[in-house]
Amino acid sequence: MATPASHLEPFIKNWHRIHKQTIKLQRVAPSDKFDWRPCETSMPLGELMNHLWIAERGLVEAALTGTWPKQLPEPKKTTEEVIAASDQSHEEAAAKIAALTPEQLAEEVTPFENHGAMSRSQLLHALHEHEIHHRGQLYVYLRMLGAEVPPLF
Repeated sequence: MATPASHLEPFIKNWHRIHKQTIKLQRVAPSDKFDWRPCETSMPLGELMNHLWIAERGLVEAALTGTWPKQLPEPKKTTEEVIAASDQSHEEAAAKIAALTPEQLAEEVTPFENHGAMSRSQLLHALHEHEIHHRGQLYVYLRMLGAEVPPLF
């Protein structure tokens, strides 16, 4: 794992903490329920599990390049595969972000057509919000499925 520059240490340390909490929760997700959804308009469990790591990858690439990636990885089919892909992708993403300078973080990018420009730093902070939002959904899904979920802290 790359050592982040001092200006990024708090951000990356918090990002790793968020990731570990998400993985701890994902471990209790039953692979045989990946098609389950709480209602017709919700993502199925497997899609939500995969969305967390695939979107993280996309948001990091968007922050780095200014463009949402045209191709994203294929979703995984089991809890174990999701966790392995998520851990690997997260470490790679953190190493890329750790190399950004303060000037690069302040640069504006426009990765989404329907949103205005934002700094790379703002986009990376949205990454945390995104994961926490979907982790909250995952808590509800897993409770509805009768899984014993770990405490948040």
